[in-house]
Amino acid sequence: MCASCGEIGSRLCTRCQSKIKFIGGNRCKICGEPMPDGRTTCAACRNKPPTYTAVINLAVYEGVIRDCIHSLKYANNPGLGEFFSDWLDELVNDAGWSVDGVMPVPLGAQRLAERGYNQAASIAKPLALRLGVRYLPFGIERVRDTPSQVGLSGEARRQNVIGAFKANPDLVAGKRILIVDDVMTTGATLEACASALREAGSAEVYGLTLGRFGAHMTTANKSNRSSSIINQSNY
Repeated sequence: MCASCGEIGSRLCTRCQSKIKFIGGNRCKICGEPMPDGRTTCAACRNKPPTYTAVINLAVYEGVIRDCIHSLKYANNPGLGEFFSDWLDELVNDAGWSVDGVMPVPLGAQRLAERGYNQAASIAKPLALRLGVRYLPFGIERVRDTPSQVGLSGEARRQNVIGAFKANPDLVAGKRILIVDDVMTTGATLEACASALREAGSAEVYGLTLGRFGAHMTTANKSNRSSSIINQSNY
């Protein structure tokens, strides 16, 4: 059943695929923010470079992508992770990233017990298989349960996740790690994960999400997806 419109016979029907607003245009080579002036790095990343190496996002978090993420997150629909792994594999390869392992942003123990699964793992595991690298679900853990980020300001989000994660040096030291989540809003969670991975000795940390919330992105339709991804990810 289509995760957006409910049509029988596909995980995501072609009609709904055509409605996805894939992110295109010139982006900051680090955080992925729109760069309409043609520069390669935004002012925020120039003034205070984030801990992660770079982040890319597949599509704007609205409409069909929002429906898909909700289906992953609340309806335990892991098949969507496999469905999107092909497009995400293309994103990573077009970006020129070379990674040693893929891991999901971990849930806290309480939320994992309530939900019974981690939606980010449904994306990360098939992507690791596509990339032909190790899947590292235990490479990082959430050591402090945090309140939901929904509705928090950017600064409140950053404060909420400071010290919330701890990485396993035995699995990540010296490795180039790709950490995967469903949606990115301010990047606070990915930044906190990257800090933990760096502290454990990771050589590089990349971030990847299906959706990006709230940004005024240049978008492309499905037929132009590959070229727009290359424009976004040519770091």
